[in-house]
Amino acid sequence: MSRGFIIILILQLGFFIHGCTTLEYIDGSSKEELKKFKMPKYEMMNEMEKVRTENVNLQRQIDILNTLRKEKQRIIDENENEIARMREENESKIARIREENVLLNEKINNLIKENQRMREKNESKIAGLRGENELLNEEIKKLKGENQRMRGENENEIAGLRGENENELARLREENELLSEQTKNLTKENQKVRYENKSLVKILTRQKEALSSKSHALRKYIQKLNIKVISRDSKNSAEKIAKKLSEIGYDIKSISYAPRSNFLRNTVYFAPEFKDEAEQIVVSLGGKTTFKPLNWPSVFDLIIVTGKNP
Repeated sequence: MSRGFIIILILQLGFFIHGCTTLEYIDGSSKEELKKFKMPKYEMMNEMEKVRTENVNLQRQIDILNTLRKEKQRIIDENENEIARMREENESKIARIREENVLLNEKINNLIKENQRMREKNESKIAGLRGENELLNEEIKKLKGENQRMRGENENEIAGLRGENENELARLREENELLSEQTKNLTKENQKVRYENKSLVKILTRQKEALSSKSHALRKYIQKLNIKVISRDSKNSAEKIAKKLSEIGYDIKSISYAPRSNFLRNTVYFAPEFKDEAEQIVVSLGGKTTFKPLNWPSVFDLIIVTGKNP
């Protein structure tokens, strides 16, 4: 047993003296890895420093990528919010245009009903005239029959009064011709009324199209106006006016406070070329609203100041 112990001790001393070269391939390490393992301390420190530097650079790249990812997500969120806002604005505009179309259709229907009523009234008048004409024709027939009867009974008397009867007959013929002429005129007048009714429908249709076109053009124009609303005390009164004008179609660019608070009435200040637009806003606001020229330089086309007694 002591001999085996001595042999093992000698083998261990040999391993420590020669650097364990006998067991260097037991763990599967390559020559390069063993060479790296056997490198001096300062080279190993340099290698570790390189690895740290590479790790720092990699961490910076990762931070940059994370920052870019967050910025990309922020831009996506902003675009989605803007798209949602524009969609809501378009839906509100479409709803308002549909309401205006409904009102225009109601007006057209009312005009059509009024036209139908006038046509029926004219037709009733024509029917009455035709009835009167028929009564006159029947009366003429009766007169002719009576004349014939009187001629048969009183041939001698008719012979003496033939001249008078012939004059009377001529007069009756003239009256009959006049009645026939009046009937023709009434027929022509009826045709004229029908033609006028058809023309009126065409005119109303063109007016509807023109009104729709003008309404669309006016809406686009007033949205381009550069308008500012100023409040004399708080933003409440300015926001009310801005909301009212926005519902009409105006695009309010700014809302702020007035430099003084002694305005008695709502006042619309206008640049020289925007007087007509100012008058239109005065009509829209109503009340005691007035308008004045803008006598100081401003980037706005119209400036509206709220008053104590609007």
